[in-house]
Amino acid sequence: MTVKQELNQLLYKQQEESYSHISIEEEFAFYRNIASGNLDVLQGDLLTENREHMGILSHNPLQNRKYHLVILVAMITRFCIERGLEPEESYTLSDLFIRKIDSAISEKQLETIKIDVITEFTNTMHAIKQGKNYSYHVRHGIDYISKHITESISGVDVANALGLNRDYLSHLFQKETGCPLQRFILRKKCETSCYMLKNSSISCTDISSFLGFASCSHYIKCFREEYGITPGKYRTQGDF
Repeated sequence: MTVKQELNQLLYKQQEESYSHISIEEEFAFYRNIASGNLDVLQGDLLTENREHMGILSHNPLQNRKYHLVILVAMITRFCIERGLEPEESYTLSDLFIRKIDSAISEKQLETIKIDVITEFTNTMHAIKQGKNYSYHVRHGIDYISKHITESISGVDVANALGLNRDYLSHLFQKETGCPLQRFILRKKCETSCYMLKNSSISCTDISSFLGFASCSHYIKCFREEYGITPGKYRTQGDF
């Protein structure tokens, strides 16, 4: 049977069963609400999965939901990037959630992950929308830091990439973000590590290496200075 014949057969079956996919307008409106940081998404039954409009991607019910949830994560990720979420942060968060989906062994776990995905992205986008508008140089500095967050970068590296004096750029960061450039770099690395601590079982040693810290002890020191607790305690206690 050709693909065309299979498609026609499936469409006919769906008509017989009065089945239809969710409209593209309704689906995209949902993604846009998340990407705009609309907290109403987190209220009422908006988080509840509508299985009536869930296509069959696998005849295994658990696998079918996994496929749909991976698609959901991929779509939300791209909508959020389009609305201003830093690509490296967005893709890293996406990867962490997809790994959790892959290892899930029950529909209850998948439902919890889905709620976490929507909640995390919506709250992140809401925080961005509430933030201030940075100057051209600071915006590009933040973008450079995000793209090289896994490297051992310094304030000099960022300033050189932008063709600016390090002290001048650090002054701009101090004025607009509340902390000097080098401290901002470490802060963003610690923020990224929070996602990894919450959504994976990766060791602190591997996290520090992945994010380009000088050593695990340096990472723990920076994390404690930023949040007041160690990465290990944060992992067990949850959000601050």
